[in-house]
Amino acid sequence: MKRILAGLVVVVAATGCVTNKAVQTVQVGDEEKSCARLKAELTDLGVKFEESKEDSGITGKNVGLALVFWPGIIVNEVRANKNQESIDRRIAHLTGIYNAKCLEAE
Repeated sequence: MKRILAGLVVVVAATGCVTNKAVQTVQVGDEEKSCARLKAELTDLGVKFEESKEDSGITGKNVGLALVFWPGIIVNEVRANKNQESIDRRIAHLTGIYNAKCLEAE
């Protein structure tokens, strides 16, 4: 019985954690990207940002962790916030490049 409970704890802890989806703000080649490529990447980042918001708050992962290992909720919230912040910084960076490069061309 102890082995089953220990196995369950390990499975819930492993699957219940938010993965690190942080993105690097500045990447090599950002300045050389075309307007179409910048726009596509900004769209993709918007989707990633929405997905990272789903990892925060009352989620199945956090409820599962609350039952087994409540400090895991704090870890999940911190990681979800870091993911969101990194995506937000990348969006701001690319938006600046897009505005300077593509809005002048219009």
